[in-house]
Amino acid sequence: MLPIVLLAAAQAASTTAPRLIDDLAACRAIAAPDARLACFDRTAGAVVEARNDKAIVVLDRGEVQKAKKSLFGFSLPSIKLFGDGKDDAQLKQLVGTMQASTSLPGGLIRFTLEDGGQWETTEQVMMAPHRGDVVTIKAGSLGSYIATAPGRRSAKVRRVR
Repeated sequence: MLPIVLLAAAQAASTTAPRLIDDLAACRAIAAPDARLACFDRTAGAVVEARNDKAIVVLDRGEVQKAKKSLFGFSLPSIKLFGDGKDDAQLKQLVGTMQASTSLPGGLIRFTLEDGGQWETTEQVMMAPHRGDVVTIKAGSLGSYIATAPGRRSAKVRRVR
């Protein structure tokens, strides 16, 4: 079973997502089978209604990881939108394939990876990576990022798009 995340987008009929989950968990403690089933039916209906009204959004872990990966390199506020952050260790770097690059004035380079992310070097680069090169972008200190490609010197980069 895939872990899921429920995100409360608004209040639905005075019931928040955490309250719905608590109500669902409370149904398990009911001993009488008919009462337990009635509780599950009522609470499951409220969860489905909240999802249909877009009061909550249900995401599986794969969707959350994909969203986190697509946001790598952007400065975002510190919110627990995609969970508690305990599994963020793998987001210390991004590995992608170079799709295109453009030379900029001053020896800088703008490049696009296959996921659509666009990056620019913030320091002069002598040899630009080529289409198809595997580029690794690692989080550096103080919010900086460093890109490396095989046979090329590492360069500081910033996310553009």
